[in-house]
Amino acid sequence: MKLLLNTEIDRYKWDDLLKENPFSSPFQTYNYYDFINAVPGYRAVAAAIEHKGRYCALAVITLQRERGIKGYFSRRGIIYGGPVFDPDCPEANELLLVKLVEVMRNHVIYFETRNLFDYGKQMESFKQLGWKYVPYQNFQLKLSGKSLENIYSGMDYNRRREIKLSIKEGAIYAECQNEKELKELYCILSGLYKDRVRLPLPSFDFFNAFYQFGIGKVFIVKHNDVVIGGSIFPILANRAIYTFYYCGIRNYHKKIFPTHLAVLAAIEYGVNNNLAVLDFMGAGRSDLEYGVRKYKKEFGGELVEHGRFIQVTQPFLYSLGKAGLKLMAKLT
Repeated sequence: MKLLLNTEIDRYKWDDLLKENPFSSPFQTYNYYDFINAVPGYRAVAAAIEHKGRYCALAVITLQRERGIKGYFSRRGIIYGGPVFDPDCPEANELLLVKLVEVMRNHVIYFETRNLFDYGKQMESFKQLGWKYVPYQNFQLKLSGKSLENIYSGMDYNRRREIKLSIKEGAIYAECQNEKELKELYCILSGLYKDRVRLPLPSFDFFNAFYQFGIGKVFIVKHNDVVIGGSIFPILANRAIYTFYYCGIRNYHKKIFPTHLAVLAAIEYGVNNNLAVLDFMGAGRSDLEYGVRKYKKEFGGELVEHGRFIQVTQPFLYSLGKAGLKLMAKLT
């Protein structure tokens, strides 16, 4: 078995590994890898394990860091969805995890897999290799074989009522048509992150590249021809759609709930295009309160715990960085 990086990876073999693989997600495709590397200031690394002429394990690692002085202490490698590997060749995944740490130890302070699948059978091998499990939850809404009415019936009563009220009042949703609409959506999203979420948000270049590369769909919610919300959803064809970002103007109208419609747009797209699942991409740690968990639950999805795995490559800087970021958060 040998490790291949970036341009060494054959894209036909990459695609072959993803086909029908239970761990495939749009975040582990070469389209996603290309998209990240096309955004100024962003970088992704692809790594694959080859055995007997075919790929048995692969990961796209998105390299991230905060802006300014916090950047040095927040360097991390995120594997969205989790690594992809052949279940009949688990040793390839183990080798991939080992090699990632060896090759990138000096580039990141820690790695994190944000699992969208059940890695329970691989739990012990992750732990033996020094990856710590963190109990994060998620909601997944099954779409396969269901009509939109079926999905409505599984929602919380108030969620259904608020969606119907919004539509009755004239709010609509549709695919984004141009960069102008995208910028208006980004303005709403950036305001939300600044005032309420209080977490870093990628630049507009990131979202524009997503739109141009066609990694998924961008939906816009409007009322009286004004953009009042929207959503950004990566898609893996014939498999699933993922809630990357979604938002709406808060308290826009007492009978219009734009964020609900932003999610509904993706649900309807998934139903109409034979996608099996809408994945909400996280509902917080199971041992901590998380306000958004209740919001996501009301769409009727199933609560699962696939967790995350974290591998700290530079313990001193990791501890120092965590303490520093907590202090800066209190001061801002």
